Amino acid sequence: MRNHRRESIANWIKYGIKSDDYDKLYDYHMSIKNCQLCNVEFDDSFKNQRCLDHDHETGLYRKTLCRSCNANYKTARQKLKKSNTSGHMWVINHKTKSTAGNMNFTWRFDRTMTHKRVRKCFKDKTKCIALSFIMLLKEPF
Repeated sequence: MRNHRRESIANWIKYGIKSDDYDKLYDYHMSIKNCQLCNVEFDDSFKNQRCLDHDHETGLYRKTLCRSCNANYKTARQKLKKSNTSGHMWVINHKTKSTAGNMNFTWRFDRTMTHKRVRKCFKDKTKCIALSFIMLLKEPF
């Protein structure tokens, strides 16, 4: 009989997923009953199997998705943009050029919520990420 926990953790390490405690991550991942994107219930069918989605640059866990959503995540509205170096969905490093030709770097929060679009720029990355968390509390995705 195979040891699912041991094989899953070995695969996560092989694919570059980083965690301080793989056992806790495994327990959390296996406790989720529905896809965190489309809400389908996990089962034994191929497209509804549980998948651990992670950021390929940092190796950090993002969500537990069904196989179908995980395969289509590159086209999902909630994906991280390629220019995103912050690790947060709606926070990107934004570069602008002034009329004098000087380059300015700011952090931009940009999220379309149910009733409105919220877009704000910050010079401080921490303030931008704080707004991201506040907006996530107001309206989870």
